[in-house]
Amino acid sequence: MCKRGEIYYVDFGKNYNSYKQSGIRPAVVVSNNKANKNSPVITVIPLTARTWKKRYLPTHVLIPQRVINGLDKESMALAEQVETLDKNLLIKKIGEIVDDMVMEQITVALQIQIGAYVEYN
Repeated sequence: MCKRGEIYYVDFGKNYNSYKQSGIRPAVVVSNNKANKNSPVITVIPLTARTWKKRYLPTHVLIPQRVINGLDKESMALAEQVETLDKNLLIKKIGEIVDDMVMEQITVALQIQIGAYVEYN
């Protein structure tokens, strides 16, 4: 079973001429564990190693390497690119985020993305 906070290689497909993340890349599971256990789909946020780009955006969360078990460098979660995918697009578990504070920051970034914070609307 996939769990919230775990990091997988995910096949995001080919998105030519698009700003969407594409190809096989790491992503963090953000859907709740009850859904992760019972649903054929899973919600993920893609990660990028290009941590210097647009760090100021409220939907970007810097994940220091020390709180990522399984990746060899710091990454940035791109919450504006949250996506729900079939579980069969998960290729391999490569680690997990082991810091509750970072997962809370990701949760806030998701809430900002969906418009739950009035000051960002």
